[in-house]
Amino acid sequence: MSRCLAERAIDHVLLERGEIAHSWRTERWDSLRLLTPNWQSRLPGFRYDGDDPDGYRTLPEAIDFLGTYARAISAPVRTHTTVTSVRADDAGYLVRTDRGEWRCRTVVLASGACNIARLPDFAARVPPSVAMLTAQS
Repeated sequence: MSRCLAERAIDHVLLERGEIAHSWRTERWDSLRLLTPNWQSRLPGFRYDGDDPDGYRTLPEAIDFLGTYARAISAPVRTHTTVTSVRADDAGYLVRTDRGEWRCRTVVLASGACNIARLPDFAARVPPSVAMLTAQS
């Protein structure tokens, strides 16, 4: 997403709660291997360029691939920045983080394909007039 926005000269920032590839570093098991061969590892403008195209990437290799990509495209990542709320207002959105506030016209929620929404029990009692969003919304 960042590369595509940059190609269109759209000013943007990526807010990451940890390091680049945080969930890969903290929410995967050490012996993980990707289920797809290396030659299928592609991101916009970036693909596998190693000597084992039919191999399967280990967890450290997957993390390195994502970090290398972020550096290659000069992704404007703000690490160690936890988003605490996103609220619409007349000017667009107010994004609050543990390191300050951001104002923006658009928000892209990109928390990953494997994240699972966890709603507190009281969410079932919230009236429909209150908009609730999760990472899966």
